[in-house]
Amino acid sequence: MRRLVVGVGLMLALLTVTPAMAEERERGFVDLYGGGLRLVESDVPDWQFRDTVGTAGARIGVWLAEPWGLTFRTWYFQSDAREEPSGLPSDLAFLGLSLELLARWRLGDRWTFYGSLGPALAVTTLDRAQLVDGAVRDEDDRSLAPGATGSLGIEARLVGPLRAFVEGQASVVYPEFEFRDRTLTPVLVNLYGLAGVRLAF
Repeated sequence: MRRLVVGVGLMLALLTVTPAMAEERERGFVDLYGGGLRLVESDVPDWQFRDTVGTAGARIGVWLAEPWGLTFRTWYFQSDAREEPSGLPSDLAFLGLSLELLARWRLGDRWTFYGSLGPALAVTTLDRAQLVDGAVRDEDDRSLAPGATGSLGIEARLVGPLRAFVEGQASVVYPEFEFRDRTLTPVLVNLYGLAGVRLAF
């Protein structure tokens, strides 16, 4: 009987200590997420870049020293841009890359609030549709655009190393598209609403 009591006590102690040990061993995480975004600014008078579309992305992070971490993020979306006065839709493709400093604040055992900020680089392609002699012709150009991004989010512990999170992100990039008749230098300001899953390791 005494051995049984001791055994049960050891098991309860192990179950109590294991989450704390797992938390101490946490070195990083991998995220997969999706959501929507709003393009809110372009700064080109005769072009309309404003749109609402879906986006998807991934992120990997490592914890440096509590509460600081470093993350690499990539995300993608496609949108329509319209040139006035023709109104023809031109395709805008956006692949974002960023390196961000991350900080987190624990709100008890289950919830964690976090924020990040860092430089970004966007591979942007604009497939411009033009009306020439009554026919629609396409001309495209690609730009490697510098910028910055930041986010605020909240994470919930689900089970084991699995987490769920919701996040608001903002980014600004400065592409430059060179076409035969003109050069476009829009300022692309994007606001994102995101949700995803996180696997800690």
